[in-house]
Amino acid sequence: MNILIGNDDGINSSGLDALATSARRWGEVTVVAPEKQQSARAKSMTFHKPLRVSSTRTTSGIPAYVCNASPADCLFIYQHFKGKPDVVLSGINGGDNTSIHSVLTSGTVAVALEAGLQNIPAFAFSMDVPEHLFFARDFAGDLERAADLSLRIAQAFYRASRDFWSQVTFVNVNFPDHIQDTTRLTLVELETYKYTNYLVERTDPRGETYYWLWGNKRTDLDQQKDSYHVYMEKNITVTPVSFAGGKAVFEEANRLLATVTMP
Repeated sequence: MNILIGNDDGINSSGLDALATSARRWGEVTVVAPEKQQSARAKSMTFHKPLRVSSTRTTSGIPAYVCNASPADCLFIYQHFKGKPDVVLSGINGGDNTSIHSVLTSGTVAVALEAGLQNIPAFAFSMDVPEHLFFARDFAGDLERAADLSLRIAQAFYRASRDFWSQVTFVNVNFPDHIQDTTRLTLVELETYKYTNYLVERTDPRGETYYWLWGNKRTDLDQQKDSYHVYMEKNITVTPVSFAGGKAVFEEANRLLATVTMP
């Protein structure tokens, strides 16, 4: 089993190291990660500068490649050196990636998304952390237990049928910061968005105005969807994510398209 481990928090992330350590029980692990924090880069790709890649190790000494690239680029770097991986595991991200809004923003998710678009079974793993630990290299939480569960979930879903993987782009998994024996594994859909974003206006020492983008967590989350389950119920959420429209969607679209006349 050839396994790519990636993330967007950077090569020195404790979550990356924990996941890579756990995955070594399954097969040959190759870590490819950005040299520094790349959160919220989504599935961007690096066309405007050369990619610099060098050999290094994770914090516990696992051999790795480090690059000046975006998270999604890490799959292409792996393929250049190692060929096609059998499975891609991305994370464990410091901060949950619940909701459609986060899935489309996250660099950690982007590694799994890029793999899924190439028909490689892929998983994104993230953990809820306090806001002051967003974008931190090290973060509190039951990382070792989350890493063990990440491996168990990946192994279980990897055995899914071809029909399952033909319809699913990747599997998105989110952990609460603490995992108890009573913590539930729940299969849920994505929330639409979890934060209401806004700009914070400030003034620099020269008297010029600048802005920070931030957000308030919603208080009206859908109780049937992933954000609520992670934040309020402290469950582990598992969501198969698909960008393929179902047959009914295309039938309806075809009906609507037939009503459009050319000018």
